[in-house]
Amino acid sequence: MKTNIRSVSFFIAAIMLLSACSDFLEKEPLTRLSSETFWKTEQDVQAALAATYSAYRTSIFGSARGANGVSFDLESLSDNAIITSSFAGYQGIMQGGIGPSTGGAINQFWSDCYNGIAKCNYFLDNVDKAKGFLTDANYNKYKAEALFNRCYFYNELVQLYGAVPLILVSQDLNSGYQNVPRTPKAEVVTQLLQDIDVAIAGLPNSAYTDGHAVKGSAIMLKVRILMNNQRYNEAASAAWSLIGDAANPFRLYNNYPGIFFKEQKNNPEIMFSVQYQAPDDYHQLDQYVSSRMSVFPTPQLRDSYETNPVTGLKDPRLKMTIFQAGDPWVNNTKTGTFSNDGRVSEGAIPFTNMAFKKWIDPALRTANSSNLSDQHIVKMRYADLLLLYAEAMFESGQGSDARALKALNDVRARPGVDMPPVPALTQDIIRNERRVELAYEGLRYNDLIRWNIAHINIPQIQYHQNGSKRKFDGYLWPIPQGQMDIMQGVWQNNAPW
Repeated sequence: MKTNIRSVSFFIAAIMLLSACSDFLEKEPLTRLSSETFWKTEQDVQAALAATYSAYRTSIFGSARGANGVSFDLESLSDNAIITSSFAGYQGIMQGGIGPSTGGAINQFWSDCYNGIAKCNYFLDNVDKAKGFLTDANYNKYKAEALFNRCYFYNELVQLYGAVPLILVSQDLNSGYQNVPRTPKAEVVTQLLQDIDVAIAGLPNSAYTDGHAVKGSAIMLKVRILMNNQRYNEAASAAWSLIGDAANPFRLYNNYPGIFFKEQKNNPEIMFSVQYQAPDDYHQLDQYVSSRMSVFPTPQLRDSYETNPVTGLKDPRLKMTIFQAGDPWVNNTKTGTFSNDGRVSEGAIPFTNMAFKKWIDPALRTANSSNLSDQHIVKMRYADLLLLYAEAMFESGQGSDARALKALNDVRARPGVDMPPVPALTQDIIRNERRVELAYEGLRYNDLIRWNIAHINIPQIQYHQNGSKRKFDGYLWPIPQGQMDIMQGVWQNNAPW
């Protein structure tokens, strides 16, 4: 069997020892050093840890300079959004008919996750070399951060591909990769729950500020892992361990749009994010989403926003999330409204006559050139944890508990949203609240998968003005063909491939 060395990188660690750098979250290694000369100072440890975070800085998990797309384009595979860009192959996946050779995101999720895992394994394999000069608190914290990051990537993998090779130490070309089996999902999840508990114990119970995971980030990840596996009682307990903690540093923010631009620094609702800082470190979100409108909402998302029975007005989050005809729009110099007549945007308004407003500064004109977008790509926030807690309580038979109802109603009562409280929890209410609160944050597709309703919802979505509708190909993606070619006779692909 002929081996493509680049292809085996799905779990072979890049031996990417880093030069020391002043920024703990320096994005890329500057030099390659041998392990004999590295791991000599705390700055070395911090640089190697920074590499584990750099794995999020891709157009699959965050955004990347010059890459156009952003991680929440995964929403286009759900019933919330439509994509017209060929970025990461989402358009083809959205339309249906995928296979092992489809490429794009199907390959990139796999490779980006294993790239991140390799960096985490390298760190965890070597951090003990620094134990002699690190304080116990810092040693435990740094190790916990690497475990958090590794758990994050593995959780993504098993949700998309099911059984995957569980690699917990660094690999090289002599590691026998040709014989490594796919580990059943349940075994991977068992390992993740062990590791995330270590991370929770080692991380500080502090606010999230500088891009480094804290205890709340790890608790949130544990809740996601448990929810993805229908372990609702455990998920509720894990969520309450933070929500019910008198020292909980997180809270709902009083300005919903500010979570996504301009008011992200030290925002008490953000629990984990991929951070950027212009002018040297930026992406093109404003151009891609606001001016080009490559990803845009579905009518089904628009129609999911309730009418307030008291005011007779739609849920304010609708206008905070979606541009519709007649809305004020800085990209129109003739009418000043969201319309094609007089627009100076790069793209025409989509056939649904809507575009996303979330993440966008509505005062920023984005015409035919890139702007330096540097808002952080939010991966976790407190509203999501509250809604997961309400869901976990309901699904475990505790939906009448006042704490569960309060969690959901607190999200609805955020200043500026002020939707009336619901009197009782139902599955439909919980699911719809997640939909409108978390729209275009890259979460809806996984929600449909874990609720086992993707096969019902997705085929209802029209993706073209000619009336063409989506096709749902299944609850797992195929393992990329390049990996299957390497593992001939060892792996069997997911059905029906």
